[in-house]
Amino acid sequence: MSLLTLSVLVPSLRPPSCSPGIKEEECNKYALSLQIGIFYFALYIIAARTGGTKPNISTMGADQFDDFEPKERAQKLSFFNWWMFSIFFGTLFATTVLIYVQDNVGWGLGYGLPTLGLALSILVLLVGTPFYRHKVPLGSPFTRIAQVLVASIRKRKLPVPSETKELHELILEEYADRRNSGLITLLL
Repeated sequence: MSLLTLSVLVPSLRPPSCSPGIKEEECNKYALSLQIGIFYFALYIIAARTGGTKPNISTMGADQFDDFEPKERAQKLSFFNWWMFSIFFGTLFATTVLIYVQDNVGWGLGYGLPTLGLALSILVLLVGTPFYRHKVPLGSPFTRIAQVLVASIRKRKLPVPSETKELHELILEEYADRRNSGLITLLL
């Protein structure tokens, strides 16, 4: 986001603008390849980071709550309500306030506000990291992925049960026993 903000603030990274009153079709000023490259590179970085962080942030938030504690289970539901509210409010803010700022005040401030918001969120994450619950990795994630693939290949010809109760699901006590013993494995 900071690279995108720099591409509209730094004059050498910003394409030249036409004089006021000249129609877009009559303007003969074009962006340099470097300017276009930096702009698209910044957009691609934002897209890749968003695709990688959105699913992980919600699961990291869910890991902060213990499903075996009734109070924390209720707090987890509240967390997801606030999470979704924040996502939708951010979308509303971006499509109204930021567009207004970019059109009427300037692109620098229009991109600077979300950059400051991201910097603040990173700061909150870093300051809060010692207080987060961290799940200890149990083995290689590739082993678990391979177990799922092998199990799905072995069970591919099994008929799908008509009753959802017949699907494999451990009872709550079995999850608690596995969690306490540290033996969380996939059943094949």
